[in-house]
Amino acid sequence: MIAFAAMAGLLALFFAVPIAGTLETSEMIGLPILWGGLALAAPTLLGAGVLHRARLREKTLQREKAALEERLQTVADLSHAFELSAVMLRDADGTIRHWSAGCERLFGFTAAEAIGQRAHELLGTRFPDGGRRAAQDSLLGSGEWQGELRHRRRGGLPVVVAAHWILRHGTNAGAVVEVHADATELKATEAALRAGEARLRLAQEVAGIGTWEWDPEADRFLWSPEHSTLFGGAAAAMPVTLEGFLGLVHPDDRAAVRAGAWRALESGEYEAEFRIIRPGRDGGDEMRWLLGRGRRMPGPAGRVGPILGVHMDFTARKEAEERQSLLMREVDHRAKNALAVVQAVLRLTKADNAQEFGRAIEGRVAALARAQTLLTESRWMGADLNAMLRGELDPFLGNAGSTRVILDGPPLTVSPMAAQPLSITLHELATNAAKYGSLSAPGGTLELRWSADPAHDRLRLRWAESGGPPLAGPPRGRGFGSRVIRTTIHDQLGGEVSFEWQPTGLVCLMELPLGRVVTRAESGRRA
Repeated sequence: MIAFAAMAGLLALFFAVPIAGTLETSEMIGLPILWGGLALAAPTLLGAGVLHRARLREKTLQREKAALEERLQTVADLSHAFELSAVMLRDADGTIRHWSAGCERLFGFTAAEAIGQRAHELLGTRFPDGGRRAAQDSLLGSGEWQGELRHRRRGGLPVVVAAHWILRHGTNAGAVVEVHADATELKATEAALRAGEARLRLAQEVAGIGTWEWDPEADRFLWSPEHSTLFGGAAAAMPVTLEGFLGLVHPDDRAAVRAGAWRALESGEYEAEFRIIRPGRDGGDEMRWLLGRGRRMPGPAGRVGPILGVHMDFTARKEAEERQSLLMREVDHRAKNALAVVQAVLRLTKADNAQEFGRAIEGRVAALARAQTLLTESRWMGADLNAMLRGELDPFLGNAGSTRVILDGPPLTVSPMAAQPLSITLHELATNAAKYGSLSAPGGTLELRWSADPAHDRLRLRWAESGGPPLAGPPRGRGFGSRVIRTTIHDQLGGEVSFEWQPTGLVCLMELPLGRVVTRAESGRRA
């Protein structure tokens, strides 16, 4: 219709224009046609415009309707989510006006039970440090408050929530919207994590373990506080580069530790044993042995991952291993030495008959065994001198031993090297006293006194017998016992020995190098 009217108007205009440029007959013919066409086209064109505008308006209304429906759906979704969340509306005095389904699930009270109740009385609310007043001041000052609260569910079970209070304005001004999120499991997890970290720190402290992380690309170390303590320094003072760390390592071990670190970049495993020098408790320096273990972690594509590891103090174990190795060498040496001594005893022992020979050998080997027992009991750290003396004398004294023998001197520990030779010497003196000297007579006594002279590096022992058979002087010949004593004191212990054959009994004086014979001297005297 619109196209037809437009065409009619154009035809009217065409016929109204003169061909020769003059208005003669054509004016008379064209004017009626022109006005007729315009009369026909005008209403049509006007209707077309109105129709076009109506269609545009319809499309606009449709778009606005769709947007409104979308907003309404969003509001509905938010309302549903709001209802599912733990949200309550309460008056300024705490009276509950709205109680969502989320509150019902979280706290266990239905809306009918909660609405009209005082919120914090119903839930037994416990506020954090600062209390209710601090929360209320924040709410009134800024219009909201966020924090952690502890409520009570139906039945009394506790629940920890992250709370967000919002103060309302306008209608129902002064009311408060409270939004709660259950944080009970989160808080329990945090508490378990803190407890685990505390146990880990305690284990590291007790076991002497420190953790570390090295980023090879940035050449940067991260240390745990326990690791810093392990090296004897504060965390802030610890080096952060590989070369800085190597500066804490004993100079003789640095090359091996450096090689171990770079080797870990290829193999993925770090392992090292090394020494460090750190400040000691007495103000000086002390050396500690550390054992290192680590593993390279995966890194981003094209990059080297960090190496995570631990260092632990295993000084005690290292020292125990060294003591064990020393002990094995010492046992091997002592076993060979004991066999050599037994061979010498067998070779030098003289007797008139086999029975006497057997008794002599048995006594001397028993003396070696007693010294060996004392060393074993002390883990080859040394033998107590007083115990050694009593061990050699008791077999000859019987029940009256304590009244016939006087032992007087400071507590001393005889070195493992000197224990067996000194034991043989004492055995020979005791055997001689039991056969010919003071211990052979019922009323005879023995005094054995010793003293340490650190200034002159001397240990002095005085063996004095009395009350035995009277002596007319030294014996005519030198017996086996005296030869053993002289050889042992002089050759094995580097000391000196002298004999005085007094009428009242034998006096034997022995001087030995203190540092060679004694490993430890203590204050006080032992009777």
